[in-house]
Amino acid sequence: MEFDVTYDNISVLEVGITAFGNEGYAVKYDFVKKVIQWRDSYMWNNNFTRSLNESDYKLIKEELPKSGMLEWMKGYNSGLAAEFGDETPVAGEWKITVEFEDGSKITAGAEQHFPKKWKLLKSLIERTTGCSFVLR
Repeated sequence: MEFDVTYDNISVLEVGITAFGNEGYAVKYDFVKKVIQWRDSYMWNNNFTRSLNESDYKLIKEELPKSGMLEWMKGYNSGLAAEFGDETPVAGEWKITVEFEDGSKITAGAEQHFPKKWKLLKSLIERTTGCSFVLR
C-alpha cells in the first residue's frame, strides 16, 4: 500500500474512543458528501451532523498524513503495536475505520494502548469539530 497516495483516496474516516463503560466519542468524516457526524455518549444533546466546511476539509487533507495514521493502523494490524504505540493507564480503547474511494477498508484499534502520534490525530479532530476528544 502506498501511503503517500492513499491519504488522498480516503472517502470516509471514522474514529472512536470509549472507556470500559462504553462511554466516549465517535466522529465520522464523509469527504464525498462533505459531512461531519459527531456522537457524544456522555451528553446525547451534544450529537450533531453538519457540513464539512472548505477550510476544515483542507486542514484535514494537509494534516492527516503528518499523524502517520495509516502507517500505525497497518503497524497495529501487523502485531507491531509496541513499535507504533505505548501502553497507557487510561482505561479506554480506540478504533479507526478508513474507507477508500475504491470501496476498500482498513480498521484498527486497541485497548489501553494508544499510538505514539495519537495527539496529532486528536488535535485535528478537536480543531475540526470544536469538541473535546478526551475520555473522562
